[in-house]
Amino acid sequence: MKKRNGIKTIYAIIILAIIVVAGLAAYILIQRPAGVTAKPKIAVVSDTGGRGDLSFNDMSFKGAEEAARDLGWDVMELISKSEADYIPNLETAAKDPNTKLIVGVGFLLSEALAEVAVKYPDKYFAGVDTYAQDVVKQKYPDKYPLPNLIDIKFEEHKGSALVGALACLLAVNYDYPHVGMVLGIEIPVLWKFEIGYKWGCNWAIEWYKQKFPDQYASKINNPDNILAQPIKERVLWTYTGTFSDITKGYEAAKAMYAKKAVAVYNVAGPLGLGINQALDEIAKARGLNMGPPFWIGVDADQDWINPGFVIASMMKRVDKGVYYAAYLVQQGKFKDIAVKNNGILLLGIGTKVDGESMEGISVSTLNDLDEFIKMGQAAEQYVGKKVLPMDPEQIRAKVKAMRDSVPQWVWQAVSELEEQIREGKVQVPLPQTESDVKAWREQLG
Repeated sequence: MKKRNGIKTIYAIIILAIIVVAGLAAYILIQRPAGVTAKPKIAVVSDTGGRGDLSFNDMSFKGAEEAARDLGWDVMELISKSEADYIPNLETAAKDPNTKLIVGVGFLLSEALAEVAVKYPDKYFAGVDTYAQDVVKQKYPDKYPLPNLIDIKFEEHKGSALVGALACLLAVNYDYPHVGMVLGIEIPVLWKFEIGYKWGCNWAIEWYKQKFPDQYASKINNPDNILAQPIKERVLWTYTGTFSDITKGYEAAKAMYAKKAVAVYNVAGPLGLGINQALDEIAKARGLNMGPPFWIGVDADQDWINPGFVIASMMKRVDKGVYYAAYLVQQGKFKDIAVKNNGILLLGIGTKVDGESMEGISVSTLNDLDEFIKMGQAAEQYVGKKVLPMDPEQIRAKVKAMRDSVPQWVWQAVSELEEQIREGKVQVPLPQTESDVKAWREQLG
């Protein structure tokens, strides 16, 4: 009898538990608005370049997609057709109850990010290359640093120094008088690219003078060699005033190649396609299968765009910046990091955040090709036409052949400079004001 009573008691407890769970589930369903799921979202608001730029915007979406995959989130894409779309897009993301992190892509979103982040303190915001916290400091000083907002910044000056060294050593080796650089809108973040590139070129020439004194003495008398040029005339550079007009990139690069630049550095996102067009015309006219001349990619590994002619890319891993921001949200560390670092997440060479390695700057290698070939394949869907120039295996073979054709001492010099930067043995200039830039231009052109 006692056994039967015990069984009845157990059944009663089980039934009661089922009723409680069912009731709780019903309550949750009633309270949850229609169409809302519990899955968190990462929203990305692009700048006006949009998807398919093979650079800045595509890298941001790549980071969001990878974070969503690893964290079990969804991605919301909001493309800005003009600057007037920034605030509406950010607010659309913020009003979605499932959005955890909202990423604004590009310097021009800074004001909008600050305004919306203040308005929605329960959401997390990250800006790529933005100065949103500076806006907060000016407009809402009592809220600075805003704990739900991070500006993701990079040590572009250091990466630009590496490719500046590479470009100038190519000019030394192949007897070209100049290297070039096509920039977008003249904004503070681009000063870091400009001065870093020029400084790296100067470092490389000093390195060559010490390592190969006899060859230096011979080449310095060759008017077609960069060693014979005054310091201020080694680097040709142009601010085009745009990040979207590919024709202006083409025109600027064409003028530089006409003056015998051995390589032109793309510091204007989609304008790299214009640089590529200018170089492609030269290659066809001369019947070249491989450079020189070359161009240098930016942000993403753009070496696959024209295999044999893109010597390397200064990889500014915007994708990793977006990924790290999502990771900090998921780990519950976002606000703490924002407050500790005045709202800045800095990624570079040898950088650490809260004891964890979070690097974001490097020069592309053969090992980087595969994931960025996939970016090219994805871009085909957005631009509605073929993007990859050839089969992936052919791309790898041509890029390898191009790199192998360059003397090993050139690559060794770039590696030495990276190691010196990492160990703090050299300091790449970091211009932050107009007076800083003016002073460096007085020295380097």
